[in-house]
Amino acid sequence: MVVIEGRGFGHGVGMAQDGALAMASAGASAASILNRFYPGTVVAKRSASVRVGVYDAPGSVTVVLPAGGEVRDAPSGPQSTGFPIVVNPGGAVSLAFDGSKYKATALSGATVTKASATTTTASPSPVSATGAQATPPTTSFLDPLLQALLPTTLPPTTVPPTPPSAAPGGAAGAGGGAANVALTSRGLWAVPKGDGLVAVPGTGRSYRGTLVAGAGGQGMQLTDELDVELYLRGMGEMPASWPAAALQAQAIAARTFAIRAASAGRTLCDDQQCQVYIGAGNESAANNAAVAATKGQVLTYQGGLAETVYSASGGGISATPAEGFGPDSPDLPYLKPVEYPVADPQLWATSLPLAELGSRFGYRGALRGVEVSRTGPSGRPLEITFDGDSGPMAVDGHRFFSVLQLRSTLFTLRVEGTPEAAVAAPLGAQAPDVPSVDAGRPEPLMARQLAPSSPLGRAPWVGTAALLLAVWATAAHRVTGAGRPVAAAVGADAEAPVGEEQVEAERVEPERVEEERVEEGSPG
Repeated sequence: MVVIEGRGFGHGVGMAQDGALAMASAGASAASILNRFYPGTVVAKRSASVRVGVYDAPGSVTVVLPAGGEVRDAPSGPQSTGFPIVVNPGGAVSLAFDGSKYKATALSGATVTKASATTTTASPSPVSATGAQATPPTTSFLDPLLQALLPTTLPPTTVPPTPPSAAPGGAAGAGGGAANVALTSRGLWAVPKGDGLVAVPGTGRSYRGTLVAGAGGQGMQLTDELDVELYLRGMGEMPASWPAAALQAQAIAARTFAIRAASAGRTLCDDQQCQVYIGAGNESAANNAAVAATKGQVLTYQGGLAETVYSASGGGISATPAEGFGPDSPDLPYLKPVEYPVADPQLWATSLPLAELGSRFGYRGALRGVEVSRTGPSGRPLEITFDGDSGPMAVDGHRFFSVLQLRSTLFTLRVEGTPEAAVAAPLGAQAPDVPSVDAGRPEPLMARQLAPSSPLGRAPWVGTAALLLAVWATAAHRVTGAGRPVAAAVGADAEAPVGEEQVEAERVEPERVEEERVEEGSPG
């Protein structure tokens, strides 16, 4: 049985959010927190608009504009026939793609424009070979790191769609007749009036800025285009109850990360692989104040935007990019191991049989041992060595972390018992009483019971063996006259009752650490 014990949650690179909380609670400023986790960086001013993928809708998707607005087939300028669809306050429009054209259907409170406008000065949206609007690339938490040494420039200035004027009254669209439908090959933009919102009933969320609908994924993909300051207000990386200094440090790190993605032409995702973005429904007075207090502030290094990745918890010490993301990651001077105060390093433990571990990584033959053969500056494993019938096999530490879906990159491991005994143990049994770190994240190596053998499989042979052992034990007792019972273990041939669970008994005392949330944004 291989027992893996660790601290923290996430990749551990950059700012640890639990460290920011601990430092802010002790009176540290946002500047002190950022200097601790990104030493050598300096504050500069930047602004930009960003794109965030917020919904992959199965088929069509309905949008509602609570304050009114328009649905267009170009962000600004002349529109195609039937556009813009004028939406009164609270009105709704259904958006879809039929394989060749986008279809906007005016629902209650929305009206298709009757006048024709076939000439336009707006550039058509990029389309794929099928005619669907091309979906922009989405950031992965490794992409920015692997490009971190390239010069970073500000994104080109873009003119946001002009907010529509007061929506004129109009008959509410009823049904799906031709009079209520507008077709286009250029994509669809839901533009709210003024600083209004665009609500997506299918998700229960609403967003500031403009929602762009394009074909892809399960049907329609929605992307929120908005100013970075509005984006930060809708993030869900830190609880609003945290000290102002921690929220301000988070805002600066997140702003830097978002603008860096925008400057590379990337679209952010809205989960922990980038930065958690919930939209207008997550705005709070405390978080809005932190965004306002740090407006435009970003971290730079030698004139370029810094790679401000972060995690929920580093277990008391942050990681290098190589430790957190793999051996091909750039060695950045401001992303070095940093110790930080933490009351709870978030201890965790899990286990799995040697045979299962070897199977996960394609080890040929029986695996008899595994050990950490090389560690990085923070003590995190850089290399794990397997040994058995096929000789030694080295596995990259980050790959080991990823394949097993461990809670963090900071861990140790050991082998307990014999390989034969480990085969019958449950896969990845979690040590009892280890506190859950984050119910919203994937659980590592969930325990499962091995499937029981057929009742007619080895059972007759096991019974025969047990009878012979009993006879032998009786004879031995008579010969020796010692009167002592003879212990005979059936071992690998013994079969547990169907449904009986085997659970690792080791207990780990709770302690807790911070983790990172940035996809670097949430990055974690």
